[in-house]
Order: sequence, then structure tokens, then C-alpha cells
Amino acid sequence: MPPASALITGATGFIGAHLVARLLSEGSRVTVLARSSSALPREWRDRVSVITSDDFSERGLRRVLHAPVETIFHLAAYGVRPNHRDIGEMMAINVGLPAILVRLCAEWHARMIMAGTFSEYSRPSTQDLLTESSQLEQGKLYGSSKAAGGLMASAIANGSGTGFRLLRLFKVYGAGEAPHRLLPTLFSGLIKRERVAISTGTQILDFVYIDDVVEAMLRADAHCREQGGIATWNVATGRGHSVREFAERVAAAMHADASLLGFGAIDMRKDDEPWLVGSPDLLRSELDWQPSTGLDEGVRAAVATHYRSQGQG
Repeated sequence: MPPASALITGATGFIGAHLVARLLSEGSRVTVLARSSSALPREWRDRVSVITSDDFSERGLRRVLHAPVETIFHLAAYGVRPNHRDIGEMMAINVGLPAILVRLCAEWHARMIMAGTFSEYSRPSTQDLLTESSQLEQGKLYGSSKAAGGLMASAIANGSGTGFRLLRLFKVYGAGEAPHRLLPTLFSGLIKRERVAISTGTQILDFVYIDDVVEAMLRADAHCREQGGIATWNVATGRGHSVREFAERVAAAMHADASLLGFGAIDMRKDDEPWLVGSPDLLRSELDWQPSTGLDEGVRAAVATHYRSQGQG
């Protein structure tokens, strides 16, 4: 059963937009907190309440957030884009904002579901699956700031008796990703039968389809409503695939020539890790959640949606 009412941060992002759609389809009252510059989907008109603010300080948020809700889904983050490295902004959004929101939840007798990331984990010394107790990142800005924000929010929730779930999401993919990400980059080049410049693609990642991620969030919220307390869970498949393999599957789904995949044409990003695959065991045992969409099926679904958006499906 979804929450009767929900406030979502980061709603105009890839994951947030899918979560809003799912909540609306199940009858929840949805409020989104967005910057004044955010472009809201046309289909949200008259269906979603929008609170606009460019001030994410505690004073600024208390000025605009008045009506309590049942659940806050906190998805907003700073630093996903490689050029977003302003330390002040990163601290405010990734560390300060979760702490403010969980305190509001305590006052409203609400609960909070927070989207974390696999980037919170440091490079493993072996290829054992990353668990929720694996070492956290200390040397990279984005990952360490997200880890700090999750730890701070969890501690505040624990101290105030507020229901809280931190979901560390692994490599989420699907329709609606930002243009700079892997799948849209591949699609935009391959649909024109142009060579796509990508890295060598040797990184092994844990790709999780967007619908499975949204399902995990709703199950986590229901568990939080019933059980209370705090918990941190990986949202992962436990299976690794290389970026090269992912790209080849996109090309196959598009019936494109795989020789158009320009492996090695660009350098690896300095934040790239050779192997990051998560253990879903805790989430499976607590929520009976497991990914229902395999990589081939997920890639085909995402590609089909991209074709429809181009008027070709």
C-alpha cells in the first residue's frame, strides 16, 4: 500500500519522475519540492502540488513546507554530473538537506526514505559483493558526501524515533535518464548510425532497472510504516556486467552495427571504479524484494521507450 501523501525531492530527475508516476498511478497525493529553474513534466499539471524554493537552508525550507505528509522520499543530490564539484553546494544538498528533512519528519510524525548510492562505498580490495557494512568512501567528494549525509540522517532519525530507510542504489538505468548518461548517449549516436565514443568499458557494474528501484522504494516505505526504526539496504542485483557488455546489448536491441561502439575513444573518468557489485541479501530477506527485470529485458524496454519518444514506435 503506497503512502496516502508524499513529498518528493529530486522529483524532476530520472528516478524521481518514475517514482512520481508510480505514486500517482496508485492514488497517492504527491507534492514535489523543486527549484524555480526546474522544468516540470506537462503531465503533472493539476495532478501534483509543487512547492518552489531555491533556499534549502532550514529557515528557507520551514518557510515553504507547512503541511505535514506521511512520507518524504528524499532523492535530491548534487554531484552526479562530473562537473558538479562545488564543495559548498555538495555539503548543503548531500549532507545538510537530509538532516533538515529528517528533523521535519520527526515533527510531523512522518517517515523518510532516502536514496543513497553505490558511490558511497570505497573501492573493494576483492571482488566480493559489497554489503551494507562494507567500507565507505573517504577519498572522493560525491561518494563521501552522500555517505556522510546518510549517516547523519540515520543518526538523527534514530535519536528522535523517526522511521528512516536509506537505500543505496546501484547503477540504475531505464527510459528518462539524463542525456549525458550511458544509455541515452548510446541511443542518440546509434539511432543516427554514428560512431559513439566511449571508454574501454571494462568497468563491472551492477545494473538495476528503474521499475525495480521504484518497487524497492515503495516496499521500503511500507516496511518503515509497519516496523518503524532505521535501516540501510542495498538496491542491487548481485550480478555484475561490464559497461562494454551493456553497450553491446543496447546496440543489439537497436539492431545497430556493434562496430559503431568506439570503445577506448575516450578516457575513463577519474571516479570510475573497476568493480562495484552489490549484495541484495538484506533487502531480499527484509522486503522479499528481488529484481524482476533482467538486463536484456530492461535494455529492450528502455530502447523501445526512446524510439517512441522519437516518434518511431
